[in-house]
Amino acid sequence: MLESMEDLVEEAKSGPVCRAVVPGAAGREVLGSLRRAEEEGILRPYLVGGAERIEELAREVGLKTSDERIIPADDDGEICRKAVKLLADDEADIMMKGLVSTSTLMKEVLKGEHNLRRDKLISHLVLAQVPALDRLIFISDGGMNIKPTLEEKAAIIQNAIDAARRLGWREPRVAVMAAVEKPREAMPETIDAAVLSKMGDRGQISGGIVEGPYALDNALSSEAADIKGLEGPVAGQADILITPEIAAGNLLGKSVIHLAGGEFAALLGGTRKPIVVTSRSDSARVRFISLAAAVVMSGG
Repeated sequence: MLESMEDLVEEAKSGPVCRAVVPGAAGREVLGSLRRAEEEGILRPYLVGGAERIEELAREVGLKTSDERIIPADDDGEICRKAVKLLADDEADIMMKGLVSTSTLMKEVLKGEHNLRRDKLISHLVLAQVPALDRLIFISDGGMNIKPTLEEKAAIIQNAIDAARRLGWREPRVAVMAAVEKPREAMPETIDAAVLSKMGDRGQISGGIVEGPYALDNALSSEAADIKGLEGPVAGQADILITPEIAAGNLLGKSVIHLAGGEFAALLGGTRKPIVVTSRSDSARVRFISLAAAVVMSGG
């Protein structure tokens, strides 16, 4: 099991060099992350977008380019079509979203002809490191599914477990999150959490230990769990936090950096090949760590 982001980078460096395709590569932070990843020997990038702008920015950040590594395309639609086709045709091992619209990219990814969907539902997954914790944690779903149904929440959990296992977690511990630890009719998310916990017991969600509902403190802190009288393998020891809807997941994920002074990697769950989906405002460091995670998952 990985214990830090540096462990993640070292794990990525220990495997073969991946081929990465980047739709919308004409951005300084995007190209800066690729320069670092190539220097570390973890990938070889293919850059899709406006060729002249890519070449100009690549020179500024010190990334070497060539005609074979730049795939010219004009608008978001063409950029995404060309990039996704490279991934689907096994010309690339992983993909990182650059400066293109997430909706345009996902529309292309979800086309049946590409066969990139591994499961029924695709979800967003953050792997986070924060100073207050002695371990890495996953957070889902803060970027794809707005108000997931019970069935969709089960798929989100399964995607998160599968991704964690590909990154080295043997049996990840999943906390289904709510504001309180007991089911309450007035809080439907607590009822969902209890049902999802039972689904885990029955093997309807596999590969991890699923419990809930949990509040944030007693999912992460053993002391808080003890005070509340909560027992079980997940209490205070959660590896994966499943939030009830996208707003909670998005706020919790972004608080990792902007409130807690931590860092994270952002990927998709439920795809046949690893896909990095970060915000346009994310730094080169966030993108680099996300690429390292995708490289490790590609070999998992």
